[in-house]
Amino acid sequence: MTIMTSMTTRKRRPSYGMTLIESLVALAIVSMMLVSVWSSFGSTVIAMESTEKIQDRYNTLRNAMDRMATEVSMSFLSFNRPVGETRQYTFFEGRHEGESDSLTFSNFAHLRVRKDSDESDQSIIQYVIEADPEDGKRKHLYRRETKRLTGDLPEQVYRFAPAYVLCEDVESLEFRYWDATRNEWLEEWRTTALDAQPDRLPLRVEIKLGFYDEADELVYFVSQVALPMQEKIDLEK
Repeated sequence: MTIMTSMTTRKRRPSYGMTLIESLVALAIVSMMLVSVWSSFGSTVIAMESTEKIQDRYNTLRNAMDRMATEVSMSFLSFNRPVGETRQYTFFEGRHEGESDSLTFSNFAHLRVRKDSDESDQSIIQYVIEADPEDGKRKHLYRRETKRLTGDLPEQVYRFAPAYVLCEDVESLEFRYWDATRNEWLEEWRTTALDAQPDRLPLRVEIKLGFYDEADELVYFVSQVALPMQEKIDLEK
């Protein structure tokens, strides 16, 4: 009698999940992807913020240049003054001091914002570079404006008008004045000096504003403006 021995084979149970190692590998891959995406997104955000700061900075500089050009174009001189008065109520004083020039001038640029206010359409405006009162390493472009013609010299304007920052962190401010009679650019123009230009305005003014850009390089904005009111105003004619 033949006896047959049957061998029973064990069947493996099917796997319905991931092993611990597979889970760790998948988690590492997802983490690397998230880090890569976040790094890219972070760099984009930083670049956008940097670009926005640069654009804001350049817009501020352009606005300062445009405002100066507009107000300088409204300069004027006048023969008229109170009887017996020796002071000059209208003048154009551009003083050269290296890269920190100053310009003080009479103009028709003053805007009265209150009805019946004790102000005039005529004023004295002054542009000058001065150090920050709290941080001497920083220099700003300041603007002063009186509410009327005061009859005082440029160095006395501060008594009648406070200084407001027109543009922060500038390095230099330079003006040049075109003398039509001599056909050349001058570094100074002084109508209060008898040996200078006592009765006339420059035909054009060049404005040069220097500042350090984001790469810490010195950059200049340069503009020219024409002065249309060349004849002195005489209301008695």
